[in-house]
Amino acid sequence: MADRQPHIEREDSAREEVPELLTDIRRLFTLGDRMTVGCRFRYHRDDPYAVGIDLILATGMCITWTVSRDLLRAGTRTPSGEGDFKVWPSCRRHHPASYLFFSLHRPDGQVTFEADLPEIERWLERTYALVPAGSESTLLDWDALTGRLLGRD
Repeated sequence: MADRQPHIEREDSAREEVPELLTDIRRLFTLGDRMTVGCRFRYHRDDPYAVGIDLILATGMCITWTVSRDLLRAGTRTPSGEGDFKVWPSCRRHHPASYLFFSLHRPDGQVTFEADLPEIERWLERTYALVPAGSESTLLDWDALTGRLLGRD
């Protein structure tokens, strides 16, 4: 898995292109060498405020976290988040090896990862080119959402 080169794929659908980033991230604070984990960042116009982060384990199991797209973007610039997801950039932001760190907290423990900051920034910018900040609500089906909230599925 470590030999795989990071790349952005495009999902074909009736909707517009949806960027997906496949990359390797490194798990920090483990005994021995840093553990590399496959990771997929997903964005879909039908959930315009959210980003899916899929951790792809060597066993084939996939663990998905859904986080705010704006929170992830804010974390590329300054420490952001509270609760179960925190994200922050490395201090050496403009250094050739700058990183994005994110920490996932669960009742049974926490895990922290590092990813390539410029790569995540480029991918996020593509999501904002697809759905500009402030225009997300125009993509929501408010009647369907209200129906689900009121149990009228």
